[in-house]
Amino acid sequence: MANSKVSRTAAQAAGTDDTAWRQFPQFEKVFGAEDPKAVFEQIEKTCRRLDEIQKNGSAAEKARAKAAIAAYGRTLDLLHKLRDMQEQTAAKK
Repeated sequence: MANSKVSRTAAQAAGTDDTAWRQFPQFEKVFGAEDPKAVFEQIEKTCRRLDEIQKNGSAAEKARAKAAIAAYGRTLDLLHKLRDMQEQTAAKK
């Protein structure tokens, strides 16, 4: 009960209905894909661009690029862990 009340409150604060804010189409696309190779390639391409910004950007741009690279690194770690878990689950079947 408390969770649904919190969900309603969060949805109302966001100006959405109770379930719409729970939809994450990009995550569903990535995690539902049979071959996430394209996602890894896109992340790698983005990180290369961010690396260039770290080398040639202003101080503010460099700081933002550094933070974004760190976030992409954590995302890649998560994707690898999820892929390993999927493989383990598939092996048990």
